[in-house]
Amino acid sequence: MPVYITSNQAVWLLFIFLTSSAIVNLPAPLISFAGGGAWISLMAGALAGMPLLFLLLWLNRRYPGKSLIQCGQEALGLPVTMALGAAYLYYQLHIGAAVILDVAMFMRSSMMRNTESYWFIFPLFAVAAITVRTGIDKFAGLFPLLMGSVVAFTVVVAFFSTSNFDFAHMLPIIPSGIRPIIHGSIFTFGLPFAEMSLFGMLLPFIGNPDKKLGRKMSVAIAGSTICLMLSTIVALLVFGPVAGDRKYSLYEVARTVEITDVFQRIEALMAYCVIAAAFMKATIILFVAHQTCIHLLGRKEDTMLIYPLAFLMAVLSYTALHEGEAHWVYLLTTTHMVWGIVCGVGPVLLIAAVAAVRKRKKASGSQEEPEAQTSPS
Repeated sequence: MPVYITSNQAVWLLFIFLTSSAIVNLPAPLISFAGGGAWISLMAGALAGMPLLFLLLWLNRRYPGKSLIQCGQEALGLPVTMALGAAYLYYQLHIGAAVILDVAMFMRSSMMRNTESYWFIFPLFAVAAITVRTGIDKFAGLFPLLMGSVVAFTVVVAFFSTSNFDFAHMLPIIPSGIRPIIHGSIFTFGLPFAEMSLFGMLLPFIGNPDKKLGRKMSVAIAGSTICLMLSTIVALLVFGPVAGDRKYSLYEVARTVEITDVFQRIEALMAYCVIAAAFMKATIILFVAHQTCIHLLGRKEDTMLIYPLAFLMAVLSYTALHEGEAHWVYLLTTTHMVWGIVCGVGPVLLIAAVAAVRKRKKASGSQEEPEAQTSPS
């Protein structure tokens, strides 16, 4: 029996997917690229991501009830779709491994330095796999509560850090011209807005889509952008230009909070946010990867591949550490955006373009038939 979610739950999942892990991990590299204009880069990246959302919604209306892989089979045929689907799946595995790897690196560098990374990676993927097995309707109802706590704790940290704000750190906004802003915009488009391409596998699970679904999802993107902008601005106000050198900026902000001798060391709240956010995003990615696999392989809706996929992501995440943390950070800040554009956005653009051409040809052909029938013999 197919399982469906409501339009509002889908909107929440989009907000959670875009905001969850990025709210802690995004500010530092973005500030290192764009400096005081990092918040401008975020707005530009979000605006660049809007057309991707509209393309996904258009494909969902063009092929009702079909995933992106099924849309590709209709528009491009099976061989081309298999090639695109392999790249699409590779991108999903990469994101899933990266999300949990960030947790392992955070815990080892900040709180539990003597604990091996696999104690974080494998249990988190195991919990994510168990959650995926329960069904999308279950975690779509749970995650808004978890995300609410993540946002609430982030607001608490930002509020108590106001005594450390220095608004002079916001100036100058564009000290080195427009090129750093463009660099930051490309980075933010690749992380997290290009990752919206994964929702091509989630939209078919919306039962009776709301007519205002597009507007609601646009609001979700706007809300996510505002949250990311606020976290970036808070890091800038506290640390200034050196915020780009502070990994996990909000965690570092939380370490500066000290109110009397009783209320301090609230960085544990941000540690909770990092773990909870990564769990939610990894669960969504694992669900999408499972749907991609079963549609590429032509299997029915079963759960046989969930645990193997989770194990594969865990192995990829753990083995990535052998190259060193610096190498992984380099990949994340340079090539991740390329993977997102080529393997994530690329298939959506190609499928939508071919579907639009076929629709136009079909419409023109249907108009020529009545004209041929009414023309004199």
